[in-house]
Amino acid sequence: MHSNKIYRELRNDILTCQVAVGAELREQELAVRFGVSKSPVREALQHLVLDELVTVMPRQGYRVSPVSMTDAHDMFSFRQVLELACIVEATKNASDDQLATLNAFRVFEGTPDNDFIAYNREFHCALARCSGNNRMSRAACSLIEEMDRLVRLSVGVIRGRDPQKLVEEHIAIIDAVQSRNRGLASSLLKSHTTAAEKRLRSALEWAAVQR
Repeated sequence: MHSNKIYRELRNDILTCQVAVGAELREQELAVRFGVSKSPVREALQHLVLDELVTVMPRQGYRVSPVSMTDAHDMFSFRQVLELACIVEATKNASDDQLATLNAFRVFEGTPDNDFIAYNREFHCALARCSGNNRMSRAACSLIEEMDRLVRLSVGVIRGRDPQKLVEEHIAIIDAVQSRNRGLASSLLKSHTTAAEKRLRSALEWAAVQR
């Protein structure tokens, strides 16, 4: 098995929290799991270190990196910059047919946990792709995917979640983009992501207190 495939599988395990924060990753155990030598495993782990998803533990191996408040804030700030840039481009350049694809996200039917996480990710990535800027949308979608981990970490401790309220926020953004109201769309998206960061911060703080 090639190191890139090992990297993708391990990255998915970390982002979906199948491998918990703080879990040790040992080259020999992973080599057995994937049926390869240590070399491609080591390459994959080094790639994850560059992604800041894994930390090197001197003389101990590797450990899944924790998510700090600073990390979360940095990711939200960068994501907001990328998404705002994408939404501006979408209102200017996307065809009516492209913007019409966003209608699929006007309705959410599923559970508040994993189903909503997937719906939310797909909505924000679809919005980014409407920009028509492939490099920018790929960067945005990669960051959005990485941030699934933050959402999953908080799912178990958030109380009183109302997915429909968030869907309504998405609908308002869709309406603004489809009417090509750049200012309103940008304002709504900024409020949406700022509120998401506040919810996550509260959830992570609550989780820290419960430890």
